[in-house]
Amino acid sequence: MRRTAGDPLGSVRELEELLTDQRAARGADHPDTLTSRHSLAEGLLDAGDPAGAVREFERLAEDQGRRYGVRHPETLTTRNNLARTRAHAGDFKRAITEFKALVEDYTDVAGADHLQTLDVRLNLARMLGAASEFAKAIRACEPLLRDQVRVLGPEHADTVETRQLLANLRYRTGDVEGAIEEQEQLLAALSRTLMPTHDRITKLKRDIAFLKRST
Repeated sequence: MRRTAGDPLGSVRELEELLTDQRAARGADHPDTLTSRHSLAEGLLDAGDPAGAVREFERLAEDQGRRYGVRHPETLTTRNNLARTRAHAGDFKRAITEFKALVEDYTDVAGADHLQTLDVRLNLARMLGAASEFAKAIRACEPLLRDQVRVLGPEHADTVETRQLLANLRYRTGDVEGAIEEQEQLLAALSRTLMPTHDRITKLKRDIAFLKRST
């Protein structure tokens, strides 16, 4: 498709034409039609139309919820993408509301330790930080980090991201000592998998030195 060739607008046009044919031949609720609608929403986002993508994801989530149920995996995926797209469009308030609901639903459906549940919890923490709700973001990060260390391990990419996020949040709230502690634990984790001369290790050491000078 043109989308893979660097033509997102052309991809959107192709998907709209495909959807017209699928609705006529198979119906609006056919799984193939729903899949194409999901691709169209993603295509609109790629084409620089986050508002249009939000509208498509909203309609798709509503229709999938009616067909499959609001906690069906297909519906949950669309709701997750809708929340991400809202954030991309700058609507952090509604994105946060939806991520909170997703955390509850994924926890009930898949369990607290499921990878998707952990991923949605990280998305919520990111959104809270992006919305400058730093104290709430820290409260979301702290238990998430403990669970990630237990389930994924301290060196896992998601665990590393959460610890870095928590360090940044602590720094933003004036807790420099807390930020240093998180960065030092991050350095210890990464040092077990990266060479001492790796750029990430070098940067972390510089950041820790900067923080210590500022105390």
